[in-house]
Amino acid sequence: MDRELEELILAYEAVSASRDKEAEHFLGIFEAKLDDLLKRHPGVSRDILRKSIIRAHRKWALKQANKPPAIPPKE
Repeated sequence: MDRELEELILAYEAVSASRDKEAEHFLGIFEAKLDDLLKRHPGVSRDILRKSIIRAHRKWALKQANKPPAIPPKE
């Protein structure tokens, strides 16, 4: 996975996993990362980028939920 995309997905994960003031803080970080990416890639739509990140986050979250446990169960 591209490093920039992974950073944005993880930043969005922090937003979605947090609540109240903490969520506002992480949303600010996520939006700042979007701004940085948009500065480096003029002509990219912020709305389309944001929706793409949210879609990629959903796929990432599903993969995380389907991963087997790191420690095998005791028999």
